[in-house]
Amino acid sequence: MKQKDLEIQLTQFKNFKEPKIQLEQYQTPPRLVAMITWRALQLGDIKDKVVADFCSGTGLFAIAAKILGAKKVYAIEIDPEALKVANENVEKTGLEIEFIEKDVREIRINFDTVLMNSPFGVKGTVKDQEFLRAALSVSKVSYSLHLFQEKNVEFLRKFVLKNNKIIDEMIKAEFEIPKIYRFHKKRYHVIEVAILRCV
Repeated sequence: MKQKDLEIQLTQFKNFKEPKIQLEQYQTPPRLVAMITWRALQLGDIKDKVVADFCSGTGLFAIAAKILGAKKVYAIEIDPEALKVANENVEKTGLEIEFIEKDVREIRINFDTVLMNSPFGVKGTVKDQEFLRAALSVSKVSYSLHLFQEKNVEFLRKFVLKNNKIIDEMIKAEFEIPKIYRFHKKRYHVIEVAILRCV
């Protein structure tokens, strides 16, 4: 399998039926999911590992990790409706993924790798560093998406250090957001994100 093959597979799955703005529910573009999980595979963070998809939404990170050979995969999400969509997506594949309906900040399981596209804290009340802290505390390595702004990346770098980890890789990428909420004016809006690998 190639990265492009994985991306094509991921385009076939359902998106949120009724996304909730307070949870900042935007499905991670399949292109980004494929890119991040493929990079994680290259660095030895997926195959035969215990992987968690934090704030899993429709489950794309979980599905990709399992396709790429993860030993065990958890999809952890606070919204039962999103988990239902994720379950429907996983049922199409025949893959074995364990679903947990819970706030990721309350998880006490240890993982080799956490993959996460959490709320950024733009519309909701919880800032992304709270989810990042949760990921750092229960994983050997984490991959997370954040708004790309120089000040924000520098803040996160210091934040990760305070939590006894380091950012050893940062990739800048474009995140395409389709028109899914009433306040969206354009058919597509593109934002820049920072993908952080923390160890």
